[in-house]
Amino acid sequence: MRHATAMVIVSAGAMVVEIVAVRMLAPLVGMTVFSWTAVIATVLAGLSVGHWIGGMVADRERPELPRRLFQMLAATAALSVTPVVLVEPAYAAAEAAGLGWMPATVAVAGVCFALPSLLAGAVTPVLTAAAVAEAPARTGAVIGRMFALGAGGAILGTALAGFVLLQWVGSIGSLVVVAVAEALTAALYLRGLRRPVAGVLVVAAVLAGSGLPLLAAPYCRVESRYYCLDEVDTAAWAGFPSRGMFMDGWIQSVEPRDGSGRLAIEAHAFLDAWARHTHAPDSAWSAFFIGGGGYSLPMRWVGRWPAVQATVAEIDPAVTVFARDIGFLRPSERIRIRDDDARAVLRRDPARYDLVFSDAFSGHTMPAHLVTAEFHRLVRDRLEPDGVYAINAYDWARDPQFLAALVRTLGEVFPHVVVWNSGSGPMRPRGRAPYIVLASPAPIDPAPVTEPGGDRRTWTAVGALPGVANAVVLTDDYAPVDRLTLR
Repeated sequence: MRHATAMVIVSAGAMVVEIVAVRMLAPLVGMTVFSWTAVIATVLAGLSVGHWIGGMVADRERPELPRRLFQMLAATAALSVTPVVLVEPAYAAAEAAGLGWMPATVAVAGVCFALPSLLAGAVTPVLTAAAVAEAPARTGAVIGRMFALGAGGAILGTALAGFVLLQWVGSIGSLVVVAVAEALTAALYLRGLRRPVAGVLVVAAVLAGSGLPLLAAPYCRVESRYYCLDEVDTAAWAGFPSRGMFMDGWIQSVEPRDGSGRLAIEAHAFLDAWARHTHAPDSAWSAFFIGGGGYSLPMRWVGRWPAVQATVAEIDPAVTVFARDIGFLRPSERIRIRDDDARAVLRRDPARYDLVFSDAFSGHTMPAHLVTAEFHRLVRDRLEPDGVYAINAYDWARDPQFLAALVRTLGEVFPHVVVWNSGSGPMRPRGRAPYIVLASPAPIDPAPVTEPGGDRRTWTAVGALPGVANAVVLTDDYAPVDRLTLR
């Protein structure tokens, strides 16, 4: 029974560590197909090497299997929480070494999560060998049962991580739970030790050490189903006294502390200036926001235009709650919030809008299903005849391949597409720049747009964007956003 219990717990713990790994890397490298791939490959590699090593240990140490199991389970428990202290230094070292985004992601995943996975993998063949040794006449049945328990444990760990642990105790707490469970599992093998008292001390030490990460600073202020949320001082980033909403390594919204109403984020400032130029103070118009973030534009627009109506599709309710908690979002009857994916909201609701603004850029990339030709057609069908579809996008200042693909795809749906850039916005690491794309069934005035107030940024329409003619058309079947963006 103890071997079966240990198999379930170790297998479950390995899956919890895998899912937590992606969650812990997200504020540093974003949550993308590439980050998931790097983590899954790292964990599987660790488990595979561990299985190989564990098989050799099982053959060599048959008379000592209970003692070896105790040692291996205790070591697995002790290492389960090490990513808490390794992930940020590992990422800092990768950046200092000048590694690109993908090598850095793989390196950080390997440094932080390969060894815990290896130890978890090494335990399972030893557990199977111990179970077979206790029932040598039923080798096939025992092996089958242990494999089934391992798979069942993996399913249990996946469900616990996604549905329970990350939601209630966060990333650090999830790893602590795994470490505690594995340490208690090691205690099942105390009676196989020559010195059980020493074993008890080891288990006690591992349990005590497992709790130490809980004393560290919180990994993020709020850890939701989708994001790591925090409030940060953005004075240095924005160039004026301000605070910002921080989501998975990306500043999503900035609010000034001096009451000026200035907008630091390029797309927000551009669209605010464009709306002032386009809509008269007494005009009635409507806007649909794909992504709520800190609700900077909806709040400003319902305050500036008495008849404006704003609908916001924010897939993560925790983002809206957090925006309220930090004072970015205040009650307004003219801001309708939908806690759902924007594509689902637009598909169900036939309402038409004067403006649809896609502000779903998060981390380092965009959700692929929100940049495809099929989605753009849905947006077009929800626009007024002279309505405008605006997209906030970041890409490389040189050879912006994603931007080229986005423009070409929009051109398949809209007769008029214009890209805007100020040339003075904050550049992202290694030369990434902000762009704002406007698409419409009606002609778009390409005249420069100047920000009111003291900052006076001016955005000009980009001429012929290189690479558009040969760029990939993004579809629901094929939208390699991560490949085009993360280079």
